[in-house]
Amino acid sequence: MNSKVRAVRQILRGALRGSPSRLCDHRAWRSEHPHTWLTAVEEEVLARKAPVRFGSRDAGFGESVDNRMPELGILRLDKARILGPDGWLVTEDGSLLYESTWYGSSFSRHPRSIAYGTPLPLSGTCLSLASDFAGGNYGHFLLDCLGRLALFQKSGLSLDDVDYVYLPKPGSETAAKLVRRLGIPMHKCVWAGQEDIQADLVIGTSFPGLRRNYAPWLTEFFRLQVAKSPLRHDRRVYVPRKGQRKVANEEELMPALKKFGFQIYDFDDVEDEAAFFSECSIVVGAHGAGLTNLVFCSPGTKVLELIPSDHVHPYYYTIATSAGADYSYIVGDSKGTRPPGAFGPSPFDFEVAPDIFERALETICQ
Repeated sequence: MNSKVRAVRQILRGALRGSPSRLCDHRAWRSEHPHTWLTAVEEEVLARKAPVRFGSRDAGFGESVDNRMPELGILRLDKARILGPDGWLVTEDGSLLYESTWYGSSFSRHPRSIAYGTPLPLSGTCLSLASDFAGGNYGHFLLDCLGRLALFQKSGLSLDDVDYVYLPKPGSETAAKLVRRLGIPMHKCVWAGQEDIQADLVIGTSFPGLRRNYAPWLTEFFRLQVAKSPLRHDRRVYVPRKGQRKVANEEELMPALKKFGFQIYDFDDVEDEAAFFSECSIVVGAHGAGLTNLVFCSPGTKVLELIPSDHVHPYYYTIATSAGADYSYIVGDSKGTRPPGAFGPSPFDFEVAPDIFERALETICQ
């Protein structure tokens, strides 16, 4: 279904079933309904260690990293609605609380028609962990979906306080294992689908950070809750990427990886990813969901991210520095360039200069 057809259907659904009456940020909602808010994390300004660049291209993280984190918390909303798989929160009076979404303050810059779906009524209290893109992407599932559980627990609440937990169905055994390790009762899970959820009481959360920016409390949560104390801390690992935005000349990088004693990470051959990454001393890899496991790394781990020039985002810089890692990067040339202002992931593979790559490995392996 193309975007124009989808937009028309949304407009028709909105006319038939209704849609939110206004967009509302958390500050405005809290001032109007202070009893619905519980603070989990106070506002803070983060001090991040500057990234180390190899090569001539600058990632420009100074423009895309926001170190001023707002106050974050949970919302207890009577008779609220959770919109479909993205988990957007709409209050009983029709206020869409857009700061709970991945888009955050940029929500209005991505115009769309928003319509209510078919409601699934739930009797009792429902905690929503659903988040944009979490249904099909391991990174968004771990950070943006399961990360909301950290805010829920930091607010002083327990999973014993809820009857249902609304979240995307884990897309892999690794994701399912994380759900179990975090103590989410499977019998309480309601898997996010195209239907809306309407519950007597909906508990929603702030987005666990800011768009593409994450804080130390999140990596600490995963390291303490999921990863065990490492038995070793000497793995040198290269994390390959498949599909779009892969390193097109990866074979040319293999001699340097072999020279410096790196093993190639096999997603299908690691039983416990959290334990594996907690044992790493150096992690090298292309920008992508495979680097999400940096949240499990021990402080002092060295990270080298390979970034395509057409897809430069600070996700893994903020994750690595929040985990206490020493972060460096190389920006490689993408094989194509999208128009200015294009939204969504780049489809283009990229190349990394082997000489720059080898010098970077020599430096971080010292």
